[in-house]
Amino acid sequence: MIIPYMKKLSLLVCAVILAAWTGMAFAQTVHEPAKGSAERAAVLDALRPAIEAEMRGPVEFVVATLRTTAKWAFVQVDPQRPGGAAIDVEDTSFAGEADMMDGLTVFALLRFQSGRWNLVEHVVGPTDVAYLDWAERFGAPQAVLGLE
Repeated sequence: MIIPYMKKLSLLVCAVILAAWTGMAFAQTVHEPAKGSAERAAVLDALRPAIEAEMRGPVEFVVATLRTTAKWAFVQVDPQRPGGAAIDVEDTSFAGEADMMDGLTVFALLRFQSGRWNLVEHVVGPTDVAYLDWAERFGAPQAVLGLE
C-alpha cells in the first residue's frame, strides 16, 4: 500500500519540479540596461523620433525608469533640449494643453522585433497610470511595466 502511494507522490513532486523549471526557462528576466550601453541607446533612439516630432525639435532624455527583457522595454523619461534646457509645453504639439497634463514626462512601451526596437505605444504627460492596461493590450510582461 505504501509503495504505490510513494510512487504517486514521487511522480507528483517530479511534475511540480518540472513545471517550475519549465516556467523559469520561459520567464523573461527584467533588467535595467547600464548607462552608456548599446542596448540603452538603442531603446532610447527608437523612442526619439516620435518624441522629437511632438516636442518640435531635438531632445535628449533624463531617464527615470528603463526596464527591458529580451523582447520588451518600458521607459519613463523626461525630455529636454540638448544641453539640458527645459522644453516649454507651448512650443510643442501640446500647446494649450498644459493644464490637462502632468508635465512632459513620457511613458513608452517598445518591442524588439526584426532585429531592432520598435515603439509600440507611448503617452506624454498623463495624469493617471496610462500604461496600466498595456500588458493586456499588447502582451507585454507585467514585470517590465513594474506591475507585478
